[in-house]
Formats: sequence, C-alpha cells, structure tokens
Amino acid sequence: MCVPTTFISSTKHAAYLRISDCTVLLVGTVAFSIVMSGKEEKPTLAGVTLKTRKRNIVIPVDPGSFASAVVQIVQDASEGLSNLDDILEAATKALENANNLEFSRYSDTLFEVFFAGGMVGAGGKLAGEPGAPKLDQNVLAAKDSRDGIMPYIKVFATLARRRPFLVRGLENTLIKLLLTTEFFDEENRRKIGIAMALVFSLKINVQPESIFTSCFNDRLVSKGTMLEVLTVFFQEFLSKDSMDDLVAILTKAKVVTRLMEFFPPQRRSPEEFDRHFTKHELPQVVEWNREQVLELKIAELKDSLTEQMMTDPPESPADMLAMLKAKKADGALPDNEILQVVWLSIMRSTNMTGKNQQQIFQGVVSKVKLYHKLLSSFASNGKLELALLITVQIHCYEDNRLLKIFSDILRLLYDAEIVGEDTIIHWYKKGSHPKGRNVFLKDAETFIKWLEEAEEEEEEDDTK
Repeated sequence: MCVPTTFISSTKHAAYLRISDCTVLLVGTVAFSIVMSGKEEKPTLAGVTLKTRKRNIVIPVDPGSFASAVVQIVQDASEGLSNLDDILEAATKALENANNLEFSRYSDTLFEVFFAGGMVGAGGKLAGEPGAPKLDQNVLAAKDSRDGIMPYIKVFATLARRRPFLVRGLENTLIKLLLTTEFFDEENRRKIGIAMALVFSLKINVQPESIFTSCFNDRLVSKGTMLEVLTVFFQEFLSKDSMDDLVAILTKAKVVTRLMEFFPPQRRSPEEFDRHFTKHELPQVVEWNREQVLELKIAELKDSLTEQMMTDPPESPADMLAMLKAKKADGALPDNEILQVVWLSIMRSTNMTGKNQQQIFQGVVSKVKLYHKLLSSFASNGKLELALLITVQIHCYEDNRLLKIFSDILRLLYDAEIVGEDTIIHWYKKGSHPKGRNVFLKDAETFIKWLEEAEEEEEEDDTK
C-alpha cells in the first residue's frame, strides 16, 4: 500500500507527491500514475469517482396511498364549495398542479377514484384499506343522465390534455368497469354506458379497439349484460352525434361487422336485431344494419354471377336469370340493385386487357347481346331503365377505358331494346348523374338529336 510521506514541490500546472515507492504526477486534469514497482496503471480522469454497480431498487406498488392522496387533494381543494361544477373545477386545478403524484404509474387508479370513489376491486366493490377515504363526487354516485355525468367526463378531458399519457389509464378503467358490469345494478350499468358514450363524444382520444374488443366476453354476452350496456351507449351517443360518427368509431374498433355477436347466441338473427333496436328507439341503427346486410348480399350475388359468366363454358343466361330471381325473392333485393349487379358483372367478365377502345366496345357488344335478357327482365319500367343508365354512366366515368365509348354503349342499350327512347331523352334533359355529366351529354348530342327527329317523324306519320 502506498502511503504519502513528503510534499516535494508544486507549480500552477503540476504537483509532485513522494509516496513511498511510487510517484504520482498530476498534469492539468489528467492524472498519470507511475508505479515504481514496475506495473503501470491506465490513465483516468481526475475528479471522477468510480461507482460500483448496485442492484436495481424496487419501489413497492402502493395504489392505495395514491388513491387516498387523490381523494385528499380533491377534498382540500373543494373545501367550502357546494356546487358540483365548482368542486370539480377546483379539483382539476389542484390535480394539474400535483406534480408530486405518480400519475404515470397510477393512472388507472386516478380514474377509478373518479368513477367509483376509490379503487375498484373484485366484483366491482371498492378495494383498499379499511377506513380509506372515499371520494363522494364520482360517476356512479351521479344521476344516470347526460347532465349528471358530463361534468366528470369534462374533468377527464382536461386531465388528458395536460397529461396525454393518462388516456391509457382511462381506457383500462373503462375496460375494467365493462368486465364487471354484471356485479352492478341496472342503474349503474346505465351510468357506465353513458360515461363511455360521452368519452367518445368528447373525443378524448381513447382507442376504441381495446375497449370494444373487451366487450366480447362470453359470460357477459350470454347473459345479455353487454348488449344492455352497449344499447345505452348507442342511445346516448346518437342523441347528439350522427350515425356516421358511430360507424367511424365501430370501424376503428374493428367491430362494425360484428354487432350481432354482442347478442346472446340464441338471439342472433336479423329479425331479433331489428326488434331489439326498434324497441329501444334506435331506428337509425336498424336502417344502417339493413343497408349493411343488403350490401353484403349484393356483393355475394355479384361474385356469384361474375363467376358463372367467366366459367368455361359459362352458365346459360336462362340459368343465371333463374338464380337472380331466386336471390331476389330470398333476400328481398330491389330490381335497381340487381340491375347494377348484372351490369357490373358483365363488365367484370369482359376482357379489356391490352385492347383499344374499339376492341373493348366490341367485347361489350358481344356480352350485352348474350346477356340482354338479364338486363331487360329487371329494367321493366322507365324508372328502372333510368337507374340502369345512371349505373352505366357512373361506371364509364370511373373506368377510363370506357370514358369515350359511353355514347356507343347508350346506343347499344337502345338497339337491344333494353332502354327506351323516352328514358334516354329524360336522362339527357334532367336525369343524368353529376359524374361526367358535361362530357357524356356532349358526346350523346348526336344520338339524342337523331332520337328526337325520329320521334317527330313518327308523330307526323301518325297524323297522316
């Protein structure tokens, strides 16, 4: 061991110490140790203390103390106040300034306090130490109405704006409450549904997928509990927001096509779906679901008809017509939708790859001649003929390969006696669709003029 003995000399930049059998030279901030015994040490930075690695310190999780602290802060901030809005405003400001609380660690507990007055344990009961303080102002203690619960959701929105990471805690709390709804009475289940609707209505940025996915709990679905809560959610959300907004949320949650799965297994039918939401005064949900069912049937019919047209050899037009009539009867499909299916299937079965416009048109001609009976059977009046023309117009507008041959197709439908001249003239004058209107009307001018002249000649012949 080296023991310092005598101080030799010092300058502004260096100092020498006599240390038994070793000498230390300090230059600037770098110390060079030269061991006289023969072993040379590596250079080190002066003033740097080498620390030995310590084991990780584990901080005990104590949500109970956090919950008690939140309750105490709210109580202290609201002392002397009696109005709920004033109490919650004071509480929000106090919590925003409570930088000593571990919000990131106990965000779930924070929202449990505001929802239930304290930590939520098994069976929806309050957890924590006996005698732990409880927050009297909470969602489950409020009135089961929009006005009763909205003040608390506004607190959530304010806290989440200040600390965005709290949103995850709000999601977890909603999921926890949803999964314990069977332990709450009808009134509290209603409050949970209203609160959930208001959270989405105020756009607090919670992720709908995790919340709605948790609703597919077999036990709660079988009991009908989850359907009850979600029905309240639909009612409250649609009281102020649109069906499109609701569909956007359900789409983001990836459950927009799975609403029937929220019904108990024995009640999963379109009739039961309509009956349930009609009973709870949600006609917009019923109408929207019918449209979804119709779209699904139409898509399936289009795929089936296209496949029949493209098989080698293709099915006979008579068999296709029989199939279409059967599908119409089974699925209550309207004629205008079937006309759209037939036209789009004809187009899908027409080979347009690597062909010029004239070749494409000839392909369309051959297909229309082959399947004209399918079109004429469902274009049975002027209104349906106009629906077919609009379908053709939109399709030609959206497919650049057909853009310049629309007037030729219009003449083709007339020559095949699928669409009458009165319908075509009506379409030209006031029945066309906005898509491509100016272009198509100009291209059809010559044909329309010919139709009008032919009609005048017929009238003159009739008068003779």
